[in-house]
Amino acid sequence: MAKIKKDKKNSKPEIIKKHATTDQGETKKDEKSEKKARKEFKERERKLSKITKRHSKEILEGKIVSINNNIPNIEENIIELFDVKKSYLTGDLEYEVLKGVNLAIKKETFVVILGPSGSGKTTLLNIISGLDKANQGDVFVSGYNLSLLKDSHLTKFRRDNVGFIFQQYNLLTNLTARENAEVGENLAKTKNKELGIEEIFKVIEMDQHMNKFPSQLSGGQQQRVSIGRALAKNPKILFCDEPTGALDEEMGRKVLEILLDVNKAFKTSVIMVTHNPNFQYVADTVINVRNGIITSVKHNAHPKKPSEISWG
Repeated sequence: MAKIKKDKKNSKPEIIKKHATTDQGETKKDEKSEKKARKEFKERERKLSKITKRHSKEILEGKIVSINNNIPNIEENIIELFDVKKSYLTGDLEYEVLKGVNLAIKKETFVVILGPSGSGKTTLLNIISGLDKANQGDVFVSGYNLSLLKDSHLTKFRRDNVGFIFQQYNLLTNLTARENAEVGENLAKTKNKELGIEEIFKVIEMDQHMNKFPSQLSGGQQQRVSIGRALAKNPKILFCDEPTGALDEEMGRKVLEILLDVNKAFKTSVIMVTHNPNFQYVADTVINVRNGIITSVKHNAHPKKPSEISWG
């Protein structure tokens, strides 16, 4: 509170402020709180690292291990999350991105994850695909608890189980379309005898362009080759991060149709992050994310075809 002191010469009140002392006290209090949060964050990380070292190998060998005694339904669900949290430490401040996510995704479904920028949807995709790790909670994907796999085992998990399609095609420019797909095939844990390179290129409608280099292909064609490369790995799950974001409407619809065909024909679970709310109508399951939490999970009994939805 400010005190009023009268000056004897001019009798005008003089304001003597006391805020500085108060502000300093608040600053010290904040600093103390931030240091405590940093300490707690580091302690959680140490405990998780200790459990990971103990169980990572046996999880990779097929054992179900939970941090909090959760039991996943691996017969029905390809992905199951229990109270999953993800935060980052910046200086002494902890920034929460996911704030306790519980989720179950059934096998062989086409899933769309929607949310505005900064909602946490890409972080969620990264965690369930093994590109990043949660700070807290169990992340079961195809029976593996990704929260307890060390980095080298996460790499093996990704190689053996999942395929990725990104907005940027990431093709090797010095290889032909076929050779790019063969890179994926060489990473396959088990090859699908019914799905060779020739068959894949027929599925993605690129069999006439197999011997072309990326520079000779349009953006939509390059994206289809990236799908072919992912399929050649024979993955259980195909993760897609804005796969149509860099394409015009015609090519975007074609890519969406191919992804749906892949899901139905090969029983591959497809999980897509997108900004386009119209994509929810073609999905079996729609997950809405906002402010680090899942606000809704909807199921479409009769999904539409890509040709039936608005694009803009």
